[in-house]
Amino acid sequence: MKTLYTVLFTLSIILINPWGSSRGLIWTSPKVLIIWLIVGVNLALLWEQRKALTIPRQWKISLILWTIFLSIGAISTLQSPFPLTSFFGQDQMGDGWLYWLLIAAFTLSNSLLLIVHPQLINSQFQGLLIGGMILSLSIFPQIIDWRIDYTATMGQIIRADVNASSIFQGQQPIGLYSHRGHAAIVLALIIITVLVGWFSRFTTTKLTAITLILTVPALLLTSTRSAILALMVASVYLLRGKSYKILVAIVPIAIIAIGIMTVSRPLDWSKPSIAQIMSSRSPMWTLSARGIKKRPLFGWGFDGLGIAYPYIRNAQVTPTVVNLDEFTYNYINIKGEISTRETPTYKAHNWILDTTLSVGILGLVAGIAVWGYYVCLALNYSMGGIEAVAIAYLIFTFTWFDCAQYAHIAWWTMSFATVKSASATRFSRFGAESGQLLISNYPFPITKSYISCISRK
Repeated sequence: MKTLYTVLFTLSIILINPWGSSRGLIWTSPKVLIIWLIVGVNLALLWEQRKALTIPRQWKISLILWTIFLSIGAISTLQSPFPLTSFFGQDQMGDGWLYWLLIAAFTLSNSLLLIVHPQLINSQFQGLLIGGMILSLSIFPQIIDWRIDYTATMGQIIRADVNASSIFQGQQPIGLYSHRGHAAIVLALIIITVLVGWFSRFTTTKLTAITLILTVPALLLTSTRSAILALMVASVYLLRGKSYKILVAIVPIAIIAIGIMTVSRPLDWSKPSIAQIMSSRSPMWTLSARGIKKRPLFGWGFDGLGIAYPYIRNAQVTPTVVNLDEFTYNYINIKGEISTRETPTYKAHNWILDTTLSVGILGLVAGIAVWGYYVCLALNYSMGGIEAVAIAYLIFTFTWFDCAQYAHIAWWTMSFATVKSASATRFSRFGAESGQLLISNYPFPITKSYISCISRK
């Protein structure tokens, strides 16, 4: 069973379908399939232990919060102009209502699983590290030849700067994802995770060093400023008061890298602007505000900007949209004929705007409640610093977004948060000879009070 979890968590990072006919089928669906398999295995193991399982109060509160969020999301989906898009999500993003139901099941089931089988934390942890190292190795060849994408059409191009798989030269290196930004946040989260494990005596110095030697250069090669900034801030939070030597190395490198990436962008320095520096995020944010005003309470459905775009593109005209595809939409023009326009993006590139566009202000409040409760619990988790992973993810999504290719990593770390202190686990470093992590349950007679996010009676 331990090996199975290691394999599944590795595949959740690296699995692709080289023969897929779209970005979603190549890079998104395979990883989502693995999450479904993990949930299935979790539920099977929990069913075997159902009579002995005691459900913590924190878990019940988490379930209530998830239920509220998903209920609001269901209303948003039913009221959406394109409910099927909201239900399944856009092809590449994949984070429709069904995906968030899956993430809720993944997080909640994993929380209970780690209560009854705490030794599986090791297997899951190792799977993510292995996946991160393989992802790093997949990035290096793409620096040499941008046509490498590990698909069945690898090496073929349909335009001078576009692969047959639809990957643009400027989006490389993608590793095993559909965009370099997606690969970058995965690497940043794994770097923070391995640091948390090292400081919690959860992994060896040798394994930590090998992981960092591979993942840090790979992250820098993705040239994704948001992921590097997220790593820097989360590292400062995690390492404060622990290891200033590491911080002295991380912070200057991150600042220099972000600076170089910014000035090397094709900017018009005669007219510098925030829009240029922010990679044209600000126009999307302005457009998003227009969409929120039109549907403030329940939004447009998941992946809301893409659904709303035909209706908010022109503030003076509301077209009759007859079809919404992955990158285009069809509408009836003033001559009564069907015309086609491009949908530039399905994401506002800001978590607050994306969430509000998708599920409205009510959904945003519910989403913040879910995140806030888990982070609050994580602050009191026995493996101190695990909330740093959530901090990195949330900073990244300030200028990026949720996506089914990688969101499960952040929620995996949050699944630790509801593990009741009475079933906490003790971690020790890998034995030098056996190479195995020793994890044992023990009663947890804490000498200092356990502070809960919600006051207890």
